[in-house]
Amino acid sequence: MLYNLMFFYVCMFLYLVGTVLSVMSFLKNDNALFGFAKQWFIVAIICGVFFFFIRYREFAYVPMVSLFEITFFYAWLLSVAYVLFVKESAGRIIQGLALVIFDSLLVWNMFMDKIYHPINPLLRSFWLVIHVPSIILSYSAFGISFAVSVYYIFADINKKTVSHLDKFNSGLILVGTILLGFGIVTGSIWAHSAWGNYWSWDPKETWALITFIIYGVAVLLRKIFKIKPFWEAVVSVCGFLAMLFTFFGVSLLMVSHHAYK
Repeated sequence: MLYNLMFFYVCMFLYLVGTVLSVMSFLKNDNALFGFAKQWFIVAIICGVFFFFIRYREFAYVPMVSLFEITFFYAWLLSVAYVLFVKESAGRIIQGLALVIFDSLLVWNMFMDKIYHPINPLLRSFWLVIHVPSIILSYSAFGISFAVSVYYIFADINKKTVSHLDKFNSGLILVGTILLGFGIVTGSIWAHSAWGNYWSWDPKETWALITFIIYGVAVLLRKIFKIKPFWEAVVSVCGFLAMLFTFFGVSLLMVSHHAYK
């Protein structure tokens, strides 16, 4: 067995323990147990760093190329965001949804092809470590925003005051939109150096633009037109669905230069 996969499976075990402890904390409403679960996630995050480093050393490329690698990277970043931003005081819906999102990615990861395949020489570019992380960082912000937005929508419907989440959710959407925009621009520059054109309306490019427009609308409506946070949350949920299709739907259902294998 390759050493990187050993660290991957150790990560899975650590995330599993953290998830079980988190679920127990939800059921018992025990904040101390929630903090203990986060400690397991922190160890899993550190283990994930070793996974990326060792896979890089074993295969001699930045491990952000295959669907397995990029999905694990997304789940890993979401777990980092979960540890940093999802507090004990957050609603159980936010905690649970954020947990479900990155745990679902990890479970799917378990069944993906994990072995090395020769990669396209075009992917051996410094643009890879600029373009891909910025995109996945934006997706991580959108993932947490989705959990917050769903909670906000249900709270608003039930006439529960959650105004303390307004700035947090708006900040996540704004940061995610900026990072996604930066990722699209750097991807266009990379595409020009690789294929000779900045934009080709490839399905991945098109859906990334659609996702950017949806979240951009959310930012404009909130910052310029001062709409209610409820509607910003609704747009955020729509944007997250578009993001999921951009990330997974295009790769699995469409022919694209950017589809992960």
